[in-house]
Parts: sequence; structure tokens; C-alpha cells
Amino acid sequence: MMADLKFAFRMLAKAPGFAATAILTLAIGIGANTAIFSVVNAVLLKPLPFPNAEELVALGSVDAREHLVDLKSVSFPDFRDFREQAHSFQALAVHRSLNLALTGSGEAQNLRGHEVSGEFFDVLGVKPALGRGFTRAEEVAGGGPNGLTTVLSYGFWMRHFKGDRTAVGQTVILNGQPHTIVGVMPKGFSFPIDNDPVDAYITVAADSASADGGKPQNEQRGNHTYQVTGRLKPGVSVDGAAAELRTIAAALEKQYPDSNTNFSVRVLPLRREMVGDLASALYILFGAVGCVLLIACANVANLLLARATVRGKEIAVRTALGASRARIIRQLLVESIVLSAIGGALGLVVAAWGTDVLVSLIPQNIPRISEIKLDAWVLAFTFAISVATGIFFGLAPALQASRQDLRSSLNESGRSVVSGGRHRLRSGLVISEVALALILLTGAGLLLQSFQRLASVNPGMQTDRLLTAFVALPDAGYPKSENILQFFDQLLPRLRAIPGVRSACTIVPLPLSGSDMVTTFDKEEQPKPEGQQANAAVRAVSTEYFQTQGVPLLRGRVFDETDRPGSKQVIIVNQSFADKFYPGENPIGKRIRPGMSTGPDEKGPMREIVGVVGNVKFRSLRQEPAPEMYAPLAQLPLPWASILIRTNTSSPSALTSAMRAELAKVDPNVPLVRVRLYDEYVARALARPRFNALLLSVFAGVALLLTAIGIYGVMAYSVAQRRQEIGIRMALGAQRSNVLYLIVRSGMQLTAVGVVFGIIAALVLTRLLETLLYGVRPFDPPTLGGVALLLGLIAFLACWLPASRASRANPITALREG
Repeated sequence: MMADLKFAFRMLAKAPGFAATAILTLAIGIGANTAIFSVVNAVLLKPLPFPNAEELVALGSVDAREHLVDLKSVSFPDFRDFREQAHSFQALAVHRSLNLALTGSGEAQNLRGHEVSGEFFDVLGVKPALGRGFTRAEEVAGGGPNGLTTVLSYGFWMRHFKGDRTAVGQTVILNGQPHTIVGVMPKGFSFPIDNDPVDAYITVAADSASADGGKPQNEQRGNHTYQVTGRLKPGVSVDGAAAELRTIAAALEKQYPDSNTNFSVRVLPLRREMVGDLASALYILFGAVGCVLLIACANVANLLLARATVRGKEIAVRTALGASRARIIRQLLVESIVLSAIGGALGLVVAAWGTDVLVSLIPQNIPRISEIKLDAWVLAFTFAISVATGIFFGLAPALQASRQDLRSSLNESGRSVVSGGRHRLRSGLVISEVALALILLTGAGLLLQSFQRLASVNPGMQTDRLLTAFVALPDAGYPKSENILQFFDQLLPRLRAIPGVRSACTIVPLPLSGSDMVTTFDKEEQPKPEGQQANAAVRAVSTEYFQTQGVPLLRGRVFDETDRPGSKQVIIVNQSFADKFYPGENPIGKRIRPGMSTGPDEKGPMREIVGVVGNVKFRSLRQEPAPEMYAPLAQLPLPWASILIRTNTSSPSALTSAMRAELAKVDPNVPLVRVRLYDEYVARALARPRFNALLLSVFAGVALLLTAIGIYGVMAYSVAQRRQEIGIRMALGAQRSNVLYLIVRSGMQLTAVGVVFGIIAALVLTRLLETLLYGVRPFDPPTLGGVALLLGLIAFLACWLPASRASRANPITALREG
């Protein structure tokens, strides 16, 4: 083996041009695969960083009426029943993200918080590095005997307390209430696993009390606002746990028909729930870059076939001296693997650069981005793919080269003889390259069209020169609706008075932010029993919202200062709501009762429809607008809101400091968070489609380049082998155009066959892209036709260049050299 390795290096050193071309081609293919695998490994394959992570599951609600599955939507009473009645789990816990205002130590700071139930850390199997976690006794109003408690993240503990171990036992003011620090989580612990780490964890105790006399959130069975994570008992399957929970849910539906009718439960492995629909996109990209590697292998295999012809006499001599066919094959395979190993080593350099580029391009809402790196698993993958690639592209040429006719090979005049089998293999490789390139180009074309159409979608609102921010009011300082309303009544006029501000308003929740609120409602003229009512999204907005956001008024009026708590209860609906629930009717003056209230009456008051506004792409740019209801903030005051400011300036962000100053004048203990241009939300909505289209386009471009090089190489080699034939034809009177036609026709025939096979494969494989497309179908004749035409043009150029050279050759020189 050592002798084979030394000989392989010597032979590569004697052909530096061949070696450099092959190594660079392989480096591109292997490097691209390694870079994509680093993403797939971190996001999809790597186990979650928790003990026995395969036991962790996520569960959530299934709404049979709307065919919705939302694993971030469970009510606390339902969770409590699941926790008490289910026997498939070691433990269950609810949790949800929230903003925490840290006050009492200078300027108010916003912390990313997570509200959890008592067994949360037990479910994850992680104990605090200092102190303790929570207990179920701390879920009650006021936090139980120990009062309100908090567990800090390691990062926040280091930043705020400089790693002081005596921090445990100290008190911090969170959302206006004192919380005792009972623990600090270990370094590296993160849940949820995303790019914005949690600073502090608190219990659901705050949801167990109500300052306005209404039912606490923890008692509202119709309030589906929690996520649930569970740890299965050993030996219990996901399907078994789901079956048990569905049985419990069916019983709850009978017991609580008002809130639980049509609701069931779904269970998924936690890692699968975290990844969501991202898995299919990443696997498609991984498959695409695999096609690039196959094209690179085909190119190198063609180079090896050409080199085998040059080395035909050497191989014949070795065979004549007693070398067996297996010995010849082994030597040639060793050379292929050496080439691939060097290409793999260089590919790691390409992958290191490519991984950094990928991380910069990946949408920021993809989990575990920080874990994308060239770790041991990625290095092992690179090693394995390098060896496999060396064998893959080297085996066929080695088998062909070892099958020699000694007499013709040893005869000097036989140096230009090429076997029909070798010619067919080279042609087959070119056809495969063209087919693979067409598949990638078609996929890239579809995704580019999809992205362009998505980017041109009218969101139903004006997004330019719009600044957004978020405020969350602590329950301790704003216990009642009138306190909340008073805060916004003071803040909004101050914001509107800032120089450069045209208008200011609030909305809950913000369009395209990823948040949503959905509730049931009843029509006055057609009331339905509880549990059978229709659903619609609900928004709480202040006056000037529709003007600020640029949402057109289609009928009726918008909210004004007369829509106050003591006046007539009103509501505005969008066009989708009117079309679905009042088809062919004028909804103005109709009355509906949305099942949402901030007071003691959970059902909420009957509200009169006073206006119809245009549809807004609220949930995403891809989805059709859903029915929506808008209630005035003054009649539905919520203790949190997004602020929207329409500016006259081309730099809206410059107003941030003025906004903070005005907020501090109203309440210095309320931090202003998530200050950003609204265009950033639009950009985030387009981030994944842009990433998919960009990456597949890059791979398709590389595939097209490699295919062109492959066709050019085959045609150039074919011309070199046929120099004598071409010389004879020209000596007998063949014109230059005849020679051009002869050579180009040969290459274009291979291209045509490759295009046909590529189209057939594309018709099947592009169906995998269906969930990633918008406004374009997987079978798109213009895209297929355009891609085929582009490939044909590139192939024509790749054939024409060597053909043009051959047609200009001197016949006498060609005959002499032949």
C-alpha cells in the first residue's frame, strides 16, 4: 500500500495540470457538501443538549373546525388535567416567552423571560448550577409561602452579578414585583433553543391572580396561550402517549363543551417540533449539493478516462510484466483516493469559508445557528465522503483502463485507439451531468420565481418609514384596565408630538411579527351553542392605527376618540371577514360578540360593526388573509402593545432616543424594547424563501459551470483523438463548416439526451419543492423550456470552442501528428 501511495504521488506530480484541475473540482464539490452538512448536522441531526433527549416531546392543540395544529397553544386548566391524569409521562410542564422589566437598579432594563410551571427543569433533566429550581407549590397566586421566585440564566448572572455566588437569595424587581433568586442555571443551558437566550425564568404564579376581578389566566380553559413539553416514561412511544392524551381530551370535551368542543391533542418529538418545516428545505438543499458533487465526480471520471488513454502503454507494459488486473485496479483506485483526499482537505478550507457565509445568510429564526461549526462529526463526514468519492469516480475508469488489448496498446500506432466501451462511458457521464444540471437549474428557477412573486405581494399596508417598538406594562403598576388606558392616553400624544412624527398608534399583535390572537365569536342574529362558534383573529388597536399602517377603509368609519369604555361597544372587520360571514350583505350595523374581554365577563360585550377595512397579510406573506376583527384599544385595553410610528424622515431609527425619553416621562420603569423598522419584519418574512432560492441558485450555477467544463473536456478530448480523421476529411475537401457541424452535432446529441432525461427527472423531483413554492407550480413549462434552452446554449459554446480550433487546423499537420 505504501508503494502504491508513493507511486500515486509521483504520477500526480508528473501531471500537475490534471492533478490541479481534478483537485479543485473535487474541493468545490466536497467543500459545498461539508458546509451544508454542518448546517444539517447542527439543526436536524445533533441530539438536543438534554439528558435522554429522545424522551422529550411537545404537545399542543388540534382544532378540528379550522384544521389547525398549534403546538404552542394549550390552556393551563387542560394542561393541569393532562398532568394529573396522563400516565405516559415522567413529568409535564408549561412554558411561554415573555418580556420582563428589571427595575430598582438604575434605568429600566428589558430581560427576555420565560414563564414556566414547577416541574419545568425536571422535564428537561437539568438542575441549576447554583441553588434550586421551582416547585409546583410556587405556581399559586403570590408564589406560595416563599413568595415570587426566579431562576437566572448563567449569562445574565455573569453580566449582572459578575458571577457572585451570593446572588442566590437576593431579590430583584421584575415587572414591578420582588422576586427572590433561588437558582442559577449551568453555563451553556438554553431553553428555548434559539438565538436570543433567556435571561430569567419565573413561575406561572402571576397568571394565578387577577387584579381586575376577572378569572385568572390559569383558570381560563379557553385561553390557549401555553406551550407544553413532556418527558416520556421509559418504553412509552410517542404514539402511545398521544393516544392516551386524545382519550383524556375527548373526556374533557364532554365535560367542558363550552371551551373544549372540537379540540384534541397532538404529540411530536421535541426536536421535530423545534425544526418544523425547515427540515424539508434543508434536506432538499443537501440533495442539491449532492448533485453538484456527482457532477464534479463525473468531470473527474472523464479526466481519468482521458488520462487512462494516455497511460495505456504504461498499463499494458505492467500487465505484460505480470501485474494482474486486480493489481492494476488497486493502483488506479489508490490514485483516485489520493486525489479525493487532497480535494477533501482543500474542501475543508472551502467548507470553513462556506460555513461562515451560510451562517450569515441563514434566517435568524432558525434554531441552533450558534452550533453550526466544523466539529468532529462534520470532519468524519468529510473523511467518509472523500473516500467514497474517490472510489465512486475512480472505479469505472479503473475497470476500463485495466481492460487492455496488449497488442494494440504496445503497438506505437495504437496509441490513439479508444475502445467503444470507454467512449460510451464518457458519453454516459456527460449525459448524467447535463441531466443533473437541468434538475438543479429547474429547481433554482422555480424558487427564484417563487421568491420574486412573494416579494411583490401586496401586504395590504404601507411599510416604508414606519418605526416599531414594544412595551409591556407590569401587573403591579397597572392592575386595572383604567390604569392601562391612562398609560397609553399619556404616551401616544407625547409620541405624536416628536418632531418628524406624522402619526403614532398601537396594535396587539403586530402584523408579520409571528404573534397572533384568535377567538370565537357569535353573530347576534345567528347565535350558536358554545363550542360550535366560528373563529376569527382579533386585534386591539388605538385611534390612528389604520391611517398609520396604511390600511384602507372600504366602508363605514374608523375608530375615533368617542370610542371609549363607557360608549357603544364597536368593532371593525376586514374584507375577508365580511366575505366569509356576511356574503352579499352589508355588515355595517351588524352586531357580534367576540369571546374576548379584559373584564369579569369572559364572553365579552356585544359589539356593533362600524367599518370594513382592507385585508392585511398578517400571519405571513404566503397565506391568504384570514378573517380579522379590530377592537378599539380603549374598549379592550391589554397590558402590552406594539407601537407604530409613521415618520417624515428618511431615517426613522433616529427617533429612538426621543421615544425612550418620552416613555421615561410617562413611566421610567417601563422599558422600550424591539425598536426596529417595520421593513425588518417584512425582510424576515422573506428570509427563508430568499435563503432557499439564493443557495439553490448558487449550487445550480456551480453545476452549470462544471457541466460546461465537462462537455468542453469531452469534446476537446474527442477532437484530439480524431485529429487524423479530421485531417483526412479536410484533405479530401471537407469545408470548415462541415468539420464544425460534425463535432458540434456530436456534443449536442449528448446534450439533447441529457436534457430529455433531466426533464423527466425534474418533473418527478420538483414536486418535493411544492411546499416551498408560492405562485408557481412544480411543473412550469416556461421554466423547463428556459432551463433547457440555457443548457443548450452553454453546451453549444462548450462544443463550438474545440470544434472551431479543429476546423482551423492544417490538414497536413493533422495527418502528420495523427
